Amino acid sequence: MGLIQEFQQADAERRKEVAVLVRETDAMVKDLHKVSADRRSEVATMINDLAQLDADRRADVATMRADADAFVDHLHKVSGDRRSEVATMRADADAFVGHLHKVSGDRRSEVATIINDLAQLDADRRSEVATMRADADAFVGHLHKVSGDRRSEVAVMLSDADASVGHLHQLSAERHTEVWGGAAPIYRGAAPRPRAAAAPPRAAAPAAAPAAAPAAAAAPAAPPPAAEAESPEATALRDVVFEFLADHPDGARLTEMEREFGIARIQIAKVLHGLIDDNKVEKRELMYFAI
Repeated sequence: MGLIQEFQQADAERRKEVAVLVRETDAMVKDLHKVSADRRSEVATMINDLAQLDADRRADVATMRADADAFVDHLHKVSGDRRSEVATMRADADAFVGHLHKVSGDRRSEVATIINDLAQLDADRRSEVATMRADADAFVGHLHKVSGDRRSEVAVMLSDADASVGHLHQLSAERHTEVWGGAAPIYRGAAPRPRAAAAPPRAAAPAAAPAAAPAAAAAPAAPPPAAEAESPEATALRDVVFEFLADHPDGARLTEMEREFGIARIQIAKVLHGLIDDNKVEKRELMYFAI
């Protein structure tokens, strides 16, 4: 085969390949045209949708702008009203503050007047208190002087009374010895002597006066002779004295029992010492208590 024939054969094959490529290219172009048409339709639809959406958004924006303008107008109106109210309130507050300042000035003046009056009153009261204190000191001095005089008089009266009571006790003991032969009545119904008037309390007496009482009470402290047998009358008197002390839980003095039973103090003292020895009675200072 010659060279021309080879070229012709190669050219025919090339033409066939080109024809195949052209057909394939045409098919691809047709496909592209079809796809492009579909895309154009979709794009047109999307453009229409976007245009409609833009129109709706524009309408919404216009509505919202109108509402915002109306709201801003309302806010401006409300703000104007509030400014007017605030101005009115500020004017009222200023007027009230001015009134408070005036009232405060008046009150300060009144308080200053009251303070001056109180200071003057306090000065007057201090002067009166000083005068009253001087009068009270003078009166207390007078009372101390009178009290000293009374204490001296009471001490003398107590001394005289103790001497008189001692003398009366001595006479009473002698009379009982003459009448009863040394024995005392054993109960309250045994014709006791009339009770003497109650002695005045010695609370106001001077401190030195009560010192005479222990001496008087200590006089009958001598116990009865051990060899002397106790008589039925003495036994009955012991029971009566113990019963009396039991009825007086606050205790009783020797002088009270002397007035109660109408018996000489020395007789009751012997009975009390016997009860103390039997642990039935105890003595605290000048008082006797049943145990």
